[in-house]
Amino acid sequence: MALLLDTLVAFALVGTAWRVMRAPGHFQAVVLFITFGLLLSLAWARLHSPDIALAEAAVGAGLAGVLLLDTLRAVAQPGKVKTGAHFSWLLLPCLLLAGLLSLSIMHIGPDSQGLTRAVEAGMQATSLEYPVTAVLLDFRGYDTWLELGVLLAAVLGLLCVNQKNSIRAPLLPAPAEPVGRWLISILLPLIIMVGGFLLWLGAFAPGGAFQAGVVWAAGGVLLWQAGHPSLGALPVSLWRVSAVLGFALFWLLAVAALIRNEPMLTHPQAKAWILAVEYAAALSIAVCLTSLAIGGQKPEVRGQRSEDRGHGSGVR
Repeated sequence: MALLLDTLVAFALVGTAWRVMRAPGHFQAVVLFITFGLLLSLAWARLHSPDIALAEAAVGAGLAGVLLLDTLRAVAQPGKVKTGAHFSWLLLPCLLLAGLLSLSIMHIGPDSQGLTRAVEAGMQATSLEYPVTAVLLDFRGYDTWLELGVLLAAVLGLLCVNQKNSIRAPLLPAPAEPVGRWLISILLPLIIMVGGFLLWLGAFAPGGAFQAGVVWAAGGVLLWQAGHPSLGALPVSLWRVSAVLGFALFWLLAVAALIRNEPMLTHPQAKAWILAVEYAAALSIAVCLTSLAIGGQKPEVRGQRSEDRGHGSGVR
């Protein structure tokens, strides 16, 4: 039964990816991409990688879908997606990649355990209990640091492209209405609790800063989509500090380690330091992802949409 389920997921992934490339319209392509993200999260879960499955479901099928749909409304022009012969040139690199992956799998020994033993041996030198969190914070802190830097660079790039000097979006995508306010008043406390639980859980089980930050970012996007003015009321300085806090704390740890003549990103093995890094990273991830969602459109596009809503009854 498990083999049948894995086979169905594998064929569904390939089929959905093919349909994304051959979708007749942009909207259908985005919906299929979101479906692909959900199937990929299921595949990671079947591979016993719950951390990656959570991140894929939240980012690949959640916030990425919101960003694509929002971009589609802002910049998409009427017309059809290129299909057929336009994508025939993708066949060769896809076959090459499939061949390289197959060759890599063939060279994996039947009793191979990867880096499991090395991680287990190094766990004694860290104050963490969960190996994935230990790898991300202690063994390969560079990866986490650079991921925060990529998110921050994306926000800065968005501000440059849209020629804005503020992360906040002064205009909301929809007018405030009672149903949205009521719904967000119920969901937002739950979202904050779930994010905090995932952040606390990361010390000894699947979870951590990235998963918590994505959940909190989803709450921020809901606030914006519901027309709630709370995001726009926050000081600009608070947005900026929150966005750079995680990256800056890693930079501070790196400089402090060099001053002490220790390897880069070495930190005291105390849970207070670990919690500080995790909370700062989660907050920065949430703010950066929310900023990408609410700042993805140019101000004139939002203003035009607001004007269209005001004259919607007379324009058909």
